[in-house]
Amino acid sequence: MNKFNLVTKSIIVSSLRGFLLKILRFMTNDLRLAPCFIFLLLTACNRSGNDSESIAYIDKNRLININKYLANKDFDIMRHYVKRKSWKMSFSGEGYFYEILNEGELPKITDHKQIICECSISLLDGTPCYEIKNKTFVVGGSEEIYGLHHAIKFLGKGGKARFIFPPHLAYGIRGDFDKIPPRAILLYKIQVTEVK
Repeated sequence: MNKFNLVTKSIIVSSLRGFLLKILRFMTNDLRLAPCFIFLLLTACNRSGNDSESIAYIDKNRLININKYLANKDFDIMRHYVKRKSWKMSFSGEGYFYEILNEGELPKITDHKQIICECSISLLDGTPCYEIKNKTFVVGGSEEIYGLHHAIKFLGKGGKARFIFPPHLAYGIRGDFDKIPPRAILLYKIQVTEVK
């Protein structure tokens, strides 16, 4: 049995188990149906053959190729968005687009500096996520997204910029479990008001 079939079989068995468990939960009010569903659940869980064959296996190179594909798709989406908006943005070596509207005062921001800024975060379709006044974080040492830690170093006090971050430099495949969905490309508009 090839690797794809093993993964498919594992997904199907797992989905069937989950479906049967949901049905069992709904049917607990009528106990006469419970034995029937327990029987179905047990027969769905029965494994035949060698258990080592049923372990899902995904090749490391395949995962690398999937990540490269997603990164290229994100880049294309960001590039087309910048072109459509006619913005004069640059592409960083880290993987995000940026446009410095005002560099602000010297010296530029460095690691371990505490920043206070105004921040607007939205999706590329225009959906607003957050408007934050007096956002405070420590560059290189807080729970902010990685992209912001890197990008903020283009600015000094009073600096203003736009950044477009791909998912791997923002909230990743999970989102923030609130307003930012999984795998979201984000537009950040930042103005630094204080550097300590």
